[in-house]
Amino acid sequence: MRPSLFQLTPVAMLVASAFSAQAVAQNITVNGLVLDSDGKAIEQARVHVHGRQQYVYADKNGRFTIQAPVDAELHISAKGYGDQFVTLSNNNELKVQLQSGGVERIVVSASGLHQYDLEMANPVSVLSGEELSRKTAPTIGETLKSMPGVHSNYYGPVASSPILRGLDGPRVRILSNGLDSADVSRIGPDHAISADAITTEQIEVLRGPSTLLYGSGAVGGVVNVVDNRLPRQLRHASTQIETRYSSGADEKTAAMTHDGGQEQVAWHLDGFKRKTDNYDVPDFINDEGESSDQLANSWMNNSAVNGGLSWITDKGLIGFSIGHIDSEYGIPGHHHHHEEHDDHDEHDDDHDHDEHTEEAVFAKVKQDRYGLAGELYKPFNGIETLSFSGALTRYQHHEIEEDAIGTTFKNDSFESRFTAEHETIAGWHGVFGYHLQQSDYQAIGEEAFTPDTKTDSHALFVLEERSFGDFTAQIGGRIEHVDYKATGIEFEHHHDEEEEADEHHAEDVKHAFTASSLSAGLVWNFQPGHNAALSISRSERAPSAAELYSNGAHIATRTYELGLAYSLDQDGEISESDIKFKKEVANNIDLTLRKYEGDFTFTYNLFYNKVNNYLYMKDSGLTMADLHSHADEDHDHDHDDHDDHDEEHDHAEDGEFSIFHYQQQDATLYGAEFAMAYQLSAEQQLEFFIDSVRAKLDNGGDLPRIPPVKVGTGYSYSAEDWSANIDWTHYMKQNRVAASESATGSYQILDLGFSYYFNLNDLDLTAFAKVNNLTDELGFVHSSFIKEDAPLPGRSFTLGVKARF
Repeated sequence: MRPSLFQLTPVAMLVASAFSAQAVAQNITVNGLVLDSDGKAIEQARVHVHGRQQYVYADKNGRFTIQAPVDAELHISAKGYGDQFVTLSNNNELKVQLQSGGVERIVVSASGLHQYDLEMANPVSVLSGEELSRKTAPTIGETLKSMPGVHSNYYGPVASSPILRGLDGPRVRILSNGLDSADVSRIGPDHAISADAITTEQIEVLRGPSTLLYGSGAVGGVVNVVDNRLPRQLRHASTQIETRYSSGADEKTAAMTHDGGQEQVAWHLDGFKRKTDNYDVPDFINDEGESSDQLANSWMNNSAVNGGLSWITDKGLIGFSIGHIDSEYGIPGHHHHHEEHDDHDEHDDDHDHDEHTEEAVFAKVKQDRYGLAGELYKPFNGIETLSFSGALTRYQHHEIEEDAIGTTFKNDSFESRFTAEHETIAGWHGVFGYHLQQSDYQAIGEEAFTPDTKTDSHALFVLEERSFGDFTAQIGGRIEHVDYKATGIEFEHHHDEEEEADEHHAEDVKHAFTASSLSAGLVWNFQPGHNAALSISRSERAPSAAELYSNGAHIATRTYELGLAYSLDQDGEISESDIKFKKEVANNIDLTLRKYEGDFTFTYNLFYNKVNNYLYMKDSGLTMADLHSHADEDHDHDHDDHDDHDEEHDHAEDGEFSIFHYQQQDATLYGAEFAMAYQLSAEQQLEFFIDSVRAKLDNGGDLPRIPPVKVGTGYSYSAEDWSANIDWTHYMKQNRVAASESATGSYQILDLGFSYYFNLNDLDLTAFAKVNNLTDELGFVHSSFIKEDAPLPGRSFTLGVKARF
């Protein structure tokens, strides 16, 4: 049964009835002013109601208004300043002064317990504010790749997913406001993430296992894209408009966000439009042996619009959101042949990519997403907050060549999470809940290397926290049951000599897994402004549907992928596997040391991840030509000349693809991340970071596409009405490679940026300019599947303006 919007209706009715039955809580309206030590207003200071997902930002005069319980604790923070906590009383007028220096604490919404990034046992990084605006790129992977411990799998600038500590794909969960993005980016590197950074408020990156709240797909970490699509706080009306132009791909982008509220109703609107040509790159020799200064088929044409409406009272809130995405983008390195199709399905409509018709393959994506969320404050004794969130997503992805649809991917999904945050019991404060995920995935066409699969997942989880003087203990557990039902599986391929025809025996298969995860953490505040954290976890992951059932040519990775459910002999025969599938078990240790006050701050992480039954694709030593030649021996050659010609052509196109068979072996990943900042003066700051990861199979050999060591430094200067920055990143060579994998040389990227702040009537304006890859360095991303064919973009100049009113 496909997920239905009607599944959300009982939840809404339940919350509405609870609202009507609830006693009125005492909230007050707080007006405040945030200043620095010199008495100057701090714009965009963040004011957060501790223990809730409610926050506002100070305006250009440093003023804010927020609704909060009479005894609430407010957290006031701003980048470059030490933060403050203020406990409210009946006083609804506040004046707060922040001292310069130190690291801004940011509430991590994906933490589950409203924890601050500097107080979590697990390593976390948050990109927000001006830094997010400065680093925003057309893809999430390229936006985040400068963070310590984060790299990109880079399928050209059009499709790029984050790699966390060497792990990506089904091991890294991509979230939108705490719920799965529900696209097909986890299945293939050429599939873009549907979320976009241009209209978000912050992006949270939780490195290391985050399975307790988000399931076994988060065994490597979580990337949570946070926006105000579903408002949780009444705000004064505000609008931000941004336009930018970049020379490297003739990029033109426009974006808008608007928030407002009146009485008990809050609303939000946002949208963007982006269009680029092919990206300029430094001169390189492409896969056809020719010199090129452009990355062929790297254009994009993306747009999205989102809106939300919330009813907010003293008792809680309930809100609904809706979003629509339209995206078209070329797929670099995508070389294959499609036969002519008479049936063009939905692609008969007009589109504005005619100038790219000479390119080989492009993707056309549509996504509709409906969200519902609510919170009840103190619904009954013992419970502080009862909350739920749900999303229904309809996703469709066409891959098109020569105006014909070659492959269609569809994913209809429904996800919901119910949580109850309880009051302190015997010193422990925590949250428990239920998590449901359902998806109906289909792949139709020539590149449908994964079968249609329905997935149902049910989970129970608990997170608890307790303070013991200078120590804070954090523990949690999760149990999750996953059911797969795949249709049209062909385990064997037989030939009937009498009928001189092939018999394909398609069948439906079911598999079920129960995965459990446990974690424990300890944070020690051993002196003011310093803490150390230790996190230990054991996380189980069920194999994904693609890892189980893949059977076909995957053009994006230029491999023939064969899942765990199949066996392959050296004669090229494929049959059903008789090996029992095992859950992947990650045993992870994280050690963190932080200094977050004063002019000199740093964070140092060490991690060790021992993974039992690690799932990876192993080169079988065979190619598709071996499969074809074996089939030819079984075939009666009494075909007409036309069929022979077509078959020979297909062999020439696909025969070079190596067959990679999913296997399970024990593996070990370990490494370190270090980041520091030094406030040279009130205006100047110097930053430095380095990260490394080593990943190998325990029985010998390295894992493929593991990122190299990355080192970076940056300098920024902030004056009253302007700021500037310079960032330099060096990627070292990577010669620790898997079998049949090539090494990658080192390269370095130099970026410059400048912003000027001014007012025009009632408009608060920011004009900005930046240069990416100033030296026009030729760089190849080792973690990319098409690294030899897709260098990083060359020198590019960007000009833009942001207006707030």
